[in-house]
Amino acid sequence: MRQFFTLFFLTAASGLSFASDTTSVTVVEPVATQSANVVTLSGTVEAKQHARLASLQSGVVAQLLVDAGDTVTKGQPLLVLDNKLAKLMVAEREADVAAAKANLSEANRLLQEVLELSKKEVAAKTTIGERRSGVAIATAQLGRANAVLAHQQEELARHTLVAPFDGVIATRNIDVGEWVTQQGVVFTLVEQTLLRVKVAIPQQYYTALKGGDIPVILLPDVIGADPINAKLDAIVKVADSGSRAFSAWANLPANSNLLPGMSAQVRMNIASGSKNVVWLPKSAIKQHPDGGRSIFAVVDNKAKNFPVTIVEQKDNSVAVSGAPGNYPIIISGVAVLRANTQVTITATQDAK
Repeated sequence: MRQFFTLFFLTAASGLSFASDTTSVTVVEPVATQSANVVTLSGTVEAKQHARLASLQSGVVAQLLVDAGDTVTKGQPLLVLDNKLAKLMVAEREADVAAAKANLSEANRLLQEVLELSKKEVAAKTTIGERRSGVAIATAQLGRANAVLAHQQEELARHTLVAPFDGVIATRNIDVGEWVTQQGVVFTLVEQTLLRVKVAIPQQYYTALKGGDIPVILLPDVIGADPINAKLDAIVKVADSGSRAFSAWANLPANSNLLPGMSAQVRMNIASGSKNVVWLPKSAIKQHPDGGRSIFAVVDNKAKNFPVTIVEQKDNSVAVSGAPGNYPIIISGVAVLRANTQVTITATQDAK
């Protein structure tokens, strides 16, 4: 009988020892995905053509033909400078051209006259040469007079500033009677039809975007405006040394009903570049004194440790690379758990 009780107590003690070496854990079933960052940046609507106009000629403003807010077309006059002296100079050059034409006509008449006399052998050959030289000189003088006239006509034309493209006058910086120079901005002209959104993108996303044709969703900061599907049409491959960002543009459709200067949010999906990303609760991550991180997976009823790298964080979840995709991941008691500990799964939760 004494042997029976001894055997009973030894068996019970062995069972208690086994139970104390087994840890109950809660796990999640991992699902490997391709991680993508949804990045939302603030952009500005701008016109493809935005010009600060200056006069091609210095002078006093005689007429202002447009004002801020006016819609203008290409070639439309915007202002006229005092051009009285320029008109007088053109008239003078026109008179010079008329005189040069008369001189050429007279030179041709004299040449024909001496050629007729030469047929009767009463005119010297030297006279014929002189008359031909006179025609050549008169022709050159007429050409010079025409060139001077064209130059003066161009100066007169430059007293009128015209619109270089269709658009809206955004600002007017002068009034009638003021003196303007070739360096002074008199109008700001903004195109209204070809618009785009400019956005500054942080440098860490450059590698993911350098392939081009990146689809984006534009969210205008206007009440009632619908999202606009677009793409990054141009990327400036130079980063700003101050902001560490590079510029990109997304063209707007013609019916966007947006105006230059408005703001819009630019939303894009940027792949993280990792091919083995698993979303887990933050409780699955074990922090190490050296700054490293790891997770425990249940392999053959034992906790096996795997080092991981956090790719992305969102609320109470993290995306990690380096986690096995075919073993349950432990999410309870991770801080005190050790590798190769015997475990028993008591509950399974969703990974995200």
